[in-house]
Amino acid sequence: MHINFIERKGHVLTKPTLKCLNQVAAINPTLGCIHQCAYCYARGYSIYPGDGKVLVYGNMPEKLKRELSTRRKLPAYVFFSPTCDVLQPIPQVLKVTYELMEVLLEYGIGINLLTKGRIPAKFLQLFSQYKKLVHVQIGITTLNRDIQKQIESYAATPQARLLNIKRLCTIGIVPEVKLDPLIPGVTDTESNLTALFTALQGFGVDSTGINYLFLRPQIKKNLCKALVNTPFLSKILGHYQNGKSMNLLAEKSRVIALDVHYRKQAYEHISQWAKDFGIDAYVCGCKNPDITEEPLCGMNWGKHFESSSSQKRIF
Repeated sequence: MHINFIERKGHVLTKPTLKCLNQVAAINPTLGCIHQCAYCYARGYSIYPGDGKVLVYGNMPEKLKRELSTRRKLPAYVFFSPTCDVLQPIPQVLKVTYELMEVLLEYGIGINLLTKGRIPAKFLQLFSQYKKLVHVQIGITTLNRDIQKQIESYAATPQARLLNIKRLCTIGIVPEVKLDPLIPGVTDTESNLTALFTALQGFGVDSTGINYLFLRPQIKKNLCKALVNTPFLSKILGHYQNGKSMNLLAEKSRVIALDVHYRKQAYEHISQWAKDFGIDAYVCGCKNPDITEEPLCGMNWGKHFESSSSQKRIF
């Protein structure tokens, strides 16, 4: 793995393309990610530096301070990060990410974090000081380590992610869980998900977003490379033989999605399984525009901050 520092030339705070994030700001501290998940859409971006390489914006914290000091309005909260996992286990990445979060929180700006990595103790200590400004999403779709290491080779183990949830709950932050992406015939089975819901119920998790894998040429290529010697590959690709070409409004690009009837029926089953454990499973329209137009991914984000703020601020 090659780690290099680069300078951020443009604004630190950017406006995401995701429909459910269109009123918030986002930060991408790096280009590239050590996790190299087989389904990662960012690995197909033109700015992706290639597998085995992570570029870190070393000047971002100081640049963010200057940027915030000159803004007339501050964002209510900031999303980390549309194109990388900011808690990938690289010291240089963690240092920059921590400093960025510290700056935002000191300004009273909420942060939203989606991770499949391990949350270091230093971050938990910071979050505990600003509990009402922190919303954490943990990405997890299975407790089966054999399955997980095939599709998310360098991400944190399922047990490490459950430990994230436990530690967050201990400091008073109940995270949201993201079942994204679900892989047909592999992680969307009743036995797999009820095992996961059983574990989540024990922590008091009550909300989860659900979304199926969609295919782009690069994602399919990465899946084939990662799963070539496993029984999963033919099963997965078989489900997409009757797939549908769909325009993702969020990304302004076309993808191959599972047949809409398959997704609708599966989402209903999963929602019912989750409900049996006191968990609300929702489908967001930003990745399922043919099922719902509601951009629900951000429905819980920043709610503590906004409810206590006298004036709602947007990006």
